[in-house]
Amino acid sequence: MSFRNSDDDLFEESRMSFGQHLEELRWVLVKCLIALAIGCCIGFYFAENVVKQLKVPLRKALDNYELVEAKDQMVSEQGYIDPDLAPWMDESRYVPQKGLVDPVEILKLLQSISPDIGEKVELNPYLFSAVDFDRERLKELSGRLANQTADANSDAAQLKAVWSRIPKATQIKIADLAKKSEVNGADVGLLVDAFNVVAGKDLHSDAAFSEQLAEPDQGLLARMFSKPVEKPLARMKTYLRENSKDEAANRQLNRALVHSLFQNQLPPLKRALGELTMWVPLNNEPQSLAPTDGFLIWLKAGLITGLLVALPAIIWFLWTFVAAGLYPHEQKYVYIFLPVSLALFFAGVCLAFFFVFAPVLDFLFSFNKAMGIAPQMRINDWLSFVMFLPLGFGVAFQLPLVMLFVNRIGLISVEAYIEKWRIAVMAISVLSMLLTPADPISMVLMAAPLTLLYFLGIGMCKWMPAPTSDNPFDEATV
Repeated sequence: MSFRNSDDDLFEESRMSFGQHLEELRWVLVKCLIALAIGCCIGFYFAENVVKQLKVPLRKALDNYELVEAKDQMVSEQGYIDPDLAPWMDESRYVPQKGLVDPVEILKLLQSISPDIGEKVELNPYLFSAVDFDRERLKELSGRLANQTADANSDAAQLKAVWSRIPKATQIKIADLAKKSEVNGADVGLLVDAFNVVAGKDLHSDAAFSEQLAEPDQGLLARMFSKPVEKPLARMKTYLRENSKDEAANRQLNRALVHSLFQNQLPPLKRALGELTMWVPLNNEPQSLAPTDGFLIWLKAGLITGLLVALPAIIWFLWTFVAAGLYPHEQKYVYIFLPVSLALFFAGVCLAFFFVFAPVLDFLFSFNKAMGIAPQMRINDWLSFVMFLPLGFGVAFQLPLVMLFVNRIGLISVEAYIEKWRIAVMAISVLSMLLTPADPISMVLMAAPLTLLYFLGIGMCKWMPAPTSDNPFDEATV
């Protein structure tokens, strides 16, 4: 084994002044900035695609959350999940959404596609039916109608207008109904038919309803100094003046007038709607809550991508500056360790992005599910989360090189690494807790590979042991 005299100065003939060193450092920094600028140009060009890729794990986690919620809802409603729907939901990523639909509009839609569909079906939402009447108040309603008994909601003229449009034979039956002791289903049908006849007439054109159907004052002073008056019935009257052949609107207005006249005797007016289940594809997208979010996200993604692209060149330029002051055998260390360091860094980043994000997000969203809070991620917050976690993994994966460096300078021996491995595992757990978000999943996913890297570091220390000579930089040990 050969030894070099530590007093030998290999760079005696190539000494530079302090100013020359500063000039060399300035030129190195300029090259680093040029590399960073080129990397950022590449990053800005691919920023849109980078953001799309960064959204993939978040969208997948949000879709999984919504899919689980949909299945739980099915179980709570019917006690089980349809065996033919569960696998289809997982494969196609569709979930059910319930809403109310107007059967008349559905029929109109079908008839617009094929006029023969439902041509014999009369589906009018503005016809009175038995559900629009309360049997307990049926006698009171009949008495008011037959005797034109006005109250606070009407006057005798309006009652007379309704009564005059009912056929004579029906009028007699309604008058008898007001005197009966008990009412039955036939009595309800009698009033249903009578009111449907009235709704089909020109009730809204009667002068008794002129004040109720008067258009609101839309003058300048009224708009400036008073609250706008909403009179939907008046607006319908205006519409019918221009569209007199719209039978549905005509019946709808007359039905509303009849109901307002007997609002104390009739249940609240409501549209007959049906519940319909629709299957919609999962399409969860991160949200942008500020006008500048889109630009800032593009800028941040471009800068991060540019830094990662330029990182090898920046490290190389800095290394060339440092290498000028090292012995040749010392430079060999960097040529070995620099590629390994970059490989470990990018391995940690890839591990975090491809294998850690999904279980971490599923774990975090499980708390949203437990508390009944729907997760709605802001893209700016998500991008910060994406940067923090892979960076922590990339830095933590430098552990084998740190162990080798500490061993090479003689601070910790290989035997100490082996003897204190339990303490090292505990330290790794603490480090994983500090470098990851506040969840056990990401901590475990970082601690497990770091533990393996710790034993890899022990192997590297055995493969490249510390110098045994008095010169710690003995070239023969490399």
